[in-house]
Amino acid sequence: MANLASTWWQQGRSNEAEQLGVEVLELQKEVLGSKHPDTIRAMANLASTWWQQGRSNEAEQLQMEVLELRKEVLGSKHPDTILAMANLASTWRQQGRSNEAEQLGVEVLELQKEVLGSKHPGTILAMANLASTWRQQGRSNEAEQLGVEVLELQKEVLGSKHPDTILAMANLASTWRQQGRSNEAEQLEVEVLELQKEVLGSKHPDTILAMANLASTWWQQGRSNEAEQLGVEVLELQKEVLGSKHPHTILAMANLASTWRQQGRSNEAEQLEVEVLELQKEVLGSKHPGTILAMANLASTWWQQGRSNEAEQLQMEVLELRKEVLGSKHPDTILAMANLASIWWQQGRSNEAEQLGVEVLELQKEVLGSKHPDTILAMANLASTWWQQGRSNEAEQLEVEVLELRKEVLGVDHPDTLSSIENLSITNQNTP
Repeated sequence: MANLASTWWQQGRSNEAEQLGVEVLELQKEVLGSKHPDTIRAMANLASTWWQQGRSNEAEQLQMEVLELRKEVLGSKHPDTILAMANLASTWRQQGRSNEAEQLGVEVLELQKEVLGSKHPGTILAMANLASTWRQQGRSNEAEQLGVEVLELQKEVLGSKHPDTILAMANLASTWRQQGRSNEAEQLEVEVLELQKEVLGSKHPDTILAMANLASTWWQQGRSNEAEQLGVEVLELQKEVLGSKHPHTILAMANLASTWRQQGRSNEAEQLEVEVLELQKEVLGSKHPGTILAMANLASTWWQQGRSNEAEQLQMEVLELRKEVLGSKHPDTILAMANLASIWWQQGRSNEAEQLGVEVLELQKEVLGSKHPDTILAMANLASTWWQQGRSNEAEQLEVEVLELRKEVLGVDHPDTLSSIENLSITNQNTP
């Protein structure tokens, strides 16, 4: 029975796995006792199922119990004890507690190397989890370096079509998207999606997640119609497979709303974003990065609608929360600063917008690099502020630089590139 539940879990059939897992746990307690290794394993499996269902608080509570029991019964360096630590770290990452996840993840990796060796699948998985935590922290260069190493090891040890190898490809693609390398990300994500369909099937949660990632990359590339079409399909599948309140389902709703905002459909975007924010607060809590992102998205939509006072108030709250939860140099925190500067620009407060915009640009260059799309956007925003201040020569000079960078990084047909061409034309018309 336990093996069948594990198989269903691996297939992404978490509801069936949970039902059987609860039954297995009750039987194990009755027959073997609560401290037998098999009973503890049944607890761990049930916690993993809850994690897959997005029920991170319940998963965490049970995983803490599993970890204590394994330390007592098996010892602190037993592979199953280390696995319990790894699972707890993954749950903390799901909860947005990246600093705690990183600290435990580093400890897990050291133990795995010592006990199992550097090429054991468990050790490689620990590396992969640490890379994912670094990506969540916005440390994309470190995440990429470790992610490349993980992928090579997975191919060597497990083979190119093993689910963990495909997941390593997906994670690397996500890191490239975070770095603004959308063309490379897209190419790898298309490959991942085909492999997931072949190996896991079209309705497996990991396959649906691969579709969602590809839609996000198309959104980043400005291909909003394709992103919308795929995003709608993802949302329907997530609701069917995972349920309407699973974190991945709520994220699919958020991504679709962002696509509608990119298409200028701000009223539809707002309606969906309000729903997303309420769900995130209920499911993840008010200080989870996903909840804060939902607040930021709603503020961006209000900004697009010209409701700058409401947008400013919410964006200020987003900025304070991100500083507290993510730190002042996390890419999402810097993005919140950039959004606030844009709101001040919309309100005609050009001096404040310029001061914050200069700070944003310096931080973007330091953290993301000079050719990241968000850095180029910060340059474009600063040029708009200078234009608003009547400093048309400086604005024109910066806009020329922005246009060249966007042509190089995003391509000539990207909406941001076309926007740069239009902005430069307006500036030229107004330059004496």
